[in-house]
Amino acid sequence: MYVYNRFMMTRFGFNIILLLLLSMNGFSQGIRLDHKMNPDKFKAIRIDKPVMVKTFDGTRVKGMATILENEKLSLDGKEIHIENIMMISGYVERNSKEKAVGLGLTIGAGIIAPAALYYILGGIAWGIPNGIFIGATVLAFDLLLAYIGTNLMGIYPRRFSTMNWQVIISPGTTLNPIPIPIPSD
Repeated sequence: MYVYNRFMMTRFGFNIILLLLLSMNGFSQGIRLDHKMNPDKFKAIRIDKPVMVKTFDGTRVKGMATILENEKLSLDGKEIHIENIMMISGYVERNSKEKAVGLGLTIGAGIIAPAALYYILGGIAWGIPNGIFIGATVLAFDLLLAYIGTNLMGIYPRRFSTMNWQVIISPGTTLNPIPIPIPSD
């Protein structure tokens, strides 16, 4: 009897967690950016992080974004129509593969950095110009790896101009939009 009750409580708890996860994801909306020249390329901005918007009249508003309607954003109490957005900056949603590759590149950059500094300091100490050149080249490559890695992990916000990107409020999860069938006549 004790084993049956424990199993039933575990199943009940699992069902509640599953219900909560599905309900949070089912009614969410997000900010989706579609590339104007390449329709297959899109990005999604995270709603749980601050967003900065610059409008065509020059005002800049930064804060947590709330979606009021399908055509308006609210940032710190100011309503901004999507057509008035000139530039939007925010944290981009990443999938697990991009985060893993970014983490690997960043860790690799951290491992290579001491070797590059060793070559630079060794070249200075022993007066070998080739060591300084090799160390500086490796350090430049290392900084490029760190930049690419942190970009792939989504650690810092990115800026998107509406000259190349179209801002859309998408229903459902932002990376997997729900297709809405359009009846044809």
